[in-house]
Amino acid sequence: MQKLENTHKTVFCDVDHPAVSRLAKQLAKDETNSRKIAEAVFKYVRDNIRFGFDVVQVKASETLAKGYGVCWNKALLMVALLRSNRISAHLAYNPVKREFMLPAMGEAIQTLPETMNHCFVQVRLDGEWISIDATLDKATYQKLFVPHKVAWGIDWNGWEEMRLYTENIAGQVAIFEDIDAAIQQNVGNTMPLPPPSEAKAFFGSANEQMWQAVDN
Repeated sequence: MQKLENTHKTVFCDVDHPAVSRLAKQLAKDETNSRKIAEAVFKYVRDNIRFGFDVVQVKASETLAKGYGVCWNKALLMVALLRSNRISAHLAYNPVKREFMLPAMGEAIQTLPETMNHCFVQVRLDGEWISIDATLDKATYQKLFVPHKVAWGIDWNGWEEMRLYTENIAGQVAIFEDIDAAIQQNVGNTMPLPPPSEAKAFFGSANEQMWQAVDN
């Protein structure tokens, strides 16, 4: 059951962090139309926060500072930016087959569980909850995913539902009522992850290799 409103802050969704609130205002500018603000937030997170592996226990402000993240990191930042602009949003997910990561990880996907919870955002616009997914930046999508002939794009028209990895969806959409509890529990995923203090060392090599492949 979805909450009617969801604009509050949490520990990890730190909407009142100076960097988050400042960026939220910059993206909104003088716009009063929530749909247009949501589009600006989506495009910023999609392309300015590049796709890169990280742990789940990362605050929205930390992802903003790092400049990269995976689905749960980028979705959380987008929720924070939307809520900072008083637009209701929450963290959503659906199970997907591990093959959804094949373009980015290759055969290393065998180290993942057969299904995982993939995170995205649901935003409330004109009384309707709409799913939007900013996980992949344009460069990563074009270089790594398009050659695999994926069955989806990464553009959002501001109106229709947008979900990635459609050919690998393995379950129904649901929301995390308690963002902090979900993040502390690895958004329901069971794959082994390092503690946040070791994340950069753990993922550094994989991220550098992926980013070089995208940039070259």
